[in-house]
Amino acid sequence: MKRRNRIFSSLIAVVVLAGMFSFAPGVFAAESGTQVTDGNAARTFSVSSVAKTPIATVLEDQGQQPGENVSPDEPSKSKTFQIKVTQATGGTVTVDKDSITEDQIKQGELITVTITPDKGYGVTDLLINGKSVGVTGYTYTFEPTEETTTVKAKFHKSSEYLFIMLDAGHYGKVNKSPVLSSYYESQMTWPLHLYLKEELEKYQNVAVATTRAAQSKDMAVYNRGTASKGYDLFLSLHSNATSSKTTDYPLVITQKGNTSDSLAKSLGQAIQKTMGTKQDYKVWQKLNSDKKTEYYGVLRGAKAVGTKGMILEHSFHTNLAAAKWLSEDENLKAMAKAEADVIAAYYGLSKTGSVVAPSKPGSFTVSNTAYNALTLKWRKSANAQGYFIYRATSKNGTYSRVKIIKNANTTSWKNTSLTCGKTYYYKIRAYRQAGTKKKYSGYTAIKSCKTKPATPSVSSTAGKKRVTVKWNKVAGATRYVVYRATTKNGKYKKIATLKSNRRSYVNKKLKSKKAYYYKMRVYRTVNGKNYYSNYSGYTMKKTK
Repeated sequence: MKRRNRIFSSLIAVVVLAGMFSFAPGVFAAESGTQVTDGNAARTFSVSSVAKTPIATVLEDQGQQPGENVSPDEPSKSKTFQIKVTQATGGTVTVDKDSITEDQIKQGELITVTITPDKGYGVTDLLINGKSVGVTGYTYTFEPTEETTTVKAKFHKSSEYLFIMLDAGHYGKVNKSPVLSSYYESQMTWPLHLYLKEELEKYQNVAVATTRAAQSKDMAVYNRGTASKGYDLFLSLHSNATSSKTTDYPLVITQKGNTSDSLAKSLGQAIQKTMGTKQDYKVWQKLNSDKKTEYYGVLRGAKAVGTKGMILEHSFHTNLAAAKWLSEDENLKAMAKAEADVIAAYYGLSKTGSVVAPSKPGSFTVSNTAYNALTLKWRKSANAQGYFIYRATSKNGTYSRVKIIKNANTTSWKNTSLTCGKTYYYKIRAYRQAGTKKKYSGYTAIKSCKTKPATPSVSSTAGKKRVTVKWNKVAGATRYVVYRATTKNGKYKKIATLKSNRRSYVNKKLKSKKAYYYKMRVYRTVNGKNYYSNYSGYTMKKTK
């Protein structure tokens, strides 16, 4: 899902005391951008320290000058601050004037600015006095510490929906902490990635999948990356290790050339803030000796299928404080929420609004796989989280749901334990869910197929006035049947019916230096009736 990228920026000149900040969720879905433009619809807020009354008044088109006293009660005693807001394409910035009171503008108190991306946009970054502070939500709360603060918000163009692949680093009991015997990296990352999936799925129009179905299941690192094919974002969750027991900084490892990525920075900041590490986060890349490819297989795999990928190292489990923190389930839930808020703000996700219905799966087919199995295949549905598969034994009969596919990237399923010689009818539809809301696509057209033995593969070798025909074992076959012709498209006659344990047949007493063509099929006998496979392709040999 490639999109054109555009970045828009909003400049807020804040003549006010500034410092601390935090963020909270907002709206819509987005991607990275490259083009910056400044808005021009300036708005001025006058903030006065009049006791016990709201003190932020919007001065728009009223002829008042910035800094003019707006309190009718004590104009000579009120202290006025100014907030100039310049809007830009892609979002709006507002001051929460109803919450600003005399107490809030005293030293050490907080004032909140809210940044809301328009529909179809997300927040790329916030620059405070030219320094990136990342994006961890939609509000900026600051504590008075300086006289003048400049805030610059960048927005980027978005899409209707987002696909995220999460990977829990390692499996089983791997990477034990040397300072906390109960801690294993693999046993931390598994619940963390499930909590993150749960938090992300509270938002509308986001589909989240995981690389592995079970913690005990291993998977090659490169294949974990390529599992993100068709997704927008791949995140592999880990904790780090080093020889130092004091090192505790969070680390975000990116694909080549992405160390300045604003999402990577924001995730690093969120991990640092949530864990309270002593050292600042870092964004880093590691390449192979060719200086062209990523050292880590998960990142190479994700890049190979065109997916933006990152490894999130949640501090170091060689640090006792970090290992203890990561051992607490409630801490992992807090981390998952913090990371979900970062992703939601960056991609502009919302917890409110309607769920976008997925498109109907395309190119639906059902084919024979074995005497007791059929294989269903379809084309990926846009905006889907998964698929429901329904089956009946007659076209107009009752269809029962026989399978739920929870990975939108899975586009095939093998239905086993069926009865040989029986026809089955199928239809599927896609679904997506956000919270308690669920939307479905329309049903595909009904497709049917009869179970029968798989088609054998056949080969041959030539000898003096003979040809040896060979074939592979076919599961469930009762007999193998060999046919012969003297031309490729001629009439094939049955020349042998062989038991199920046979894998070859020698056709003797043939004419010398003559070409012979062979085909095969098998059958399975059920209740006295034979159910045949399809014919194999032909094999030809000329006798010696």
